[in-house]
Parts: sequence; C-alpha cells; structure tokens
Amino acid sequence: MFFKLENYTKPYIIAEAGINHDGKIKNAFKLIDIAKKVGADCVKFQAFTAKDLTIKPNRRTKYQKQKSQYQILLKYELKKNDFKKIKEYCDYKHIDFLITPFSPWWVETFSELGVKIFKISSGSLRSLNLLREIGKTKLTVILSTGMCNINDVKNAVDILRDNGCKNLFILHCVSLYPTKLEQINLFAMHVLRNEFNVSIGFSDHTIEVTTGELAVAAGAVILEKHFTINREGSSPDHKLSLTPRGLKRYIEKSKKAAVICGEEKKEPIEEELKMKEKIQCSLVTKKFIKKGEIISYDKIVEKRPGTGISPFDINKIIGCAVSVDIEADEILTYQHFN
Repeated sequence: MFFKLENYTKPYIIAEAGINHDGKIKNAFKLIDIAKKVGADCVKFQAFTAKDLTIKPNRRTKYQKQKSQYQILLKYELKKNDFKKIKEYCDYKHIDFLITPFSPWWVETFSELGVKIFKISSGSLRSLNLLREIGKTKLTVILSTGMCNINDVKNAVDILRDNGCKNLFILHCVSLYPTKLEQINLFAMHVLRNEFNVSIGFSDHTIEVTTGELAVAAGAVILEKHFTINREGSSPDHKLSLTPRGLKRYIEKSKKAAVICGEEKKEPIEEELKMKEKIQCSLVTKKFIKKGEIISYDKIVEKRPGTGISPFDINKIIGCAVSVDIEADEILTYQHFN
C-alpha cells in the first residue's frame, strides 16, 4: 500500500494528469490507462472550481497568453461525480488515485469518497484554511514546496502537524514550466529531509526523462511527473508534459536508478563474501614452526586467501605457543593454538 510508503519498490511514481484531460472525463480514463500501462504507481488529478480559486480579472501568466487564469480554469473543471467515476476506474485498473484539492470543501468531498492521501500543491502553501482541513483528516499528506524558502515550508508543516497530520512527505519543486536543468537544485531535498525528518521526493517540472533517476540518486522516494495523451491538447500543460513513451522511459530509468542506489548501509553482499575469502589476507607461517614454539612477528606474514586468522587479530596470537607442528606457508587458524 502507498499510504505508509513501506511496502513498495522505490521510487513511488505519481503520474500527474493535472488538467490534461481537457475537461473531458473520457480523457481522464485514457490518462489512467496510460499511467497503468507504463508502470506508474499512481495517477493524480486536480480538484478546483475557478470561482473559488481565482478572481476573474486575474493577470495572465507568461505561458497563458490568451486567457485569464479564471477563463482557463473554468474550462477544465470536473465535478464531484466525475471524480467519483475516476476514482472507481482507478480502483478497477488497480492503480492508486491521488488528488490535489484547491479548496477546503473539496477535502470533505474526497474524504467521503474514501481517499487515503492528499497532495498539496506549491501554490497552496499559504492557503491556511485548506492546510487546516487537510491536517484534520489525519490522512497522509504529500506537500510540494515550489516558490518557497525553508520558513515558508515550516509554516505549512506546522499547520498540518498542529491539526493532526502524522504521516508527511515533502517534495522539492521548482515552479517554473518547464524547469531548466540548471534551475533544479536537487540537493535542496537534503535540506527538507534534515529539517523536517521526513522522506523526500521531487515534483519534476522539466521536460527531461533523465531527471527522475538523478532525483532518486539524490534521495527521492517519490517522483511526480506531468504526462499527457499527446501534446496537441487544449490545456496549457500539454506541451510541458511527457508523452506516454516519454513517461515510460522516465519510469524505467528511475526504477533502475533505485536498484543501482540500493540502501543506506555498508555491508558486503552475499556474493562478495566468497570473493572476500579468495582475495583478502590471512596470517601465514614464514617457516616451519615446531609444537610448543612461541609465535613472534618474524615467524608470520600476510598472504591470500582470507580463510584464516585476520592480520587485524595478530596481537591475539603473538606470544602464544602453538599446539601442533605447522609447516611453512601454512594458513594459521585458532585450531593451531588449542
């Protein structure tokens, strides 16, 4: 299950559908099919109503040149019943459903639909009422942190935790669309992990397929990536999203990186232990040693294989008498001293 991020193969891949359904539920189903087919763990949608999210005469952002945010958002709204069908279809396809709510009343709506986790967008870190309502559910939260410094993140984390959130994951994010490689700063994830004692991830707004594997190498256990059916759709996000083929490559590379990176421990693997015996050294006699003779430094050397007494343990036998005759060039073991 995703909810504690314990019983899955890292990284956990969130396929971000966003508004790339173009306001059509049939496209939402297609996006779910794609996410499942290419190996994503989860598909995420956004729940908003334009009137609750922005004022009508809002400024146009750089990549939204023709219409205001209100006009754009209005076109891509989905209704509660739409999301109910979307979640049911995710359940049917055996892929996790994730939602980003943008208004407090959506939190109650999705709680009633049985969601187990909420995603909070970077743009909502100053949405006090939304953070409170999500915290009160006591459900798992994934928090994006684009446009924020560490104090901004701390304020949001404090609100969530003060209101009941116990299971929190924080994603580093750069809220530029697309993000250039030199703007990513993946090591910011380390700051978030150390400051808040949480598992970390990366909300990836680049149009690259290699950034996921780099994020995994930097410690990400969650990756979020926008994708689309094709880049010819009407929403402004299509051209910033990966195609199905691109998302498949992104996931494959990221999962492979996780295998390469392994775990934060330093122990020889089982196959190495056999090699260790072959190429590490033991203490070996330089010449014949007679029974009862005392071992001294000038009577032993270090040679392969490593099946006998370790050179690190030499002081355990110096000054000790051997209990049997030992031929020259013989590996010393503790049985020689019984």
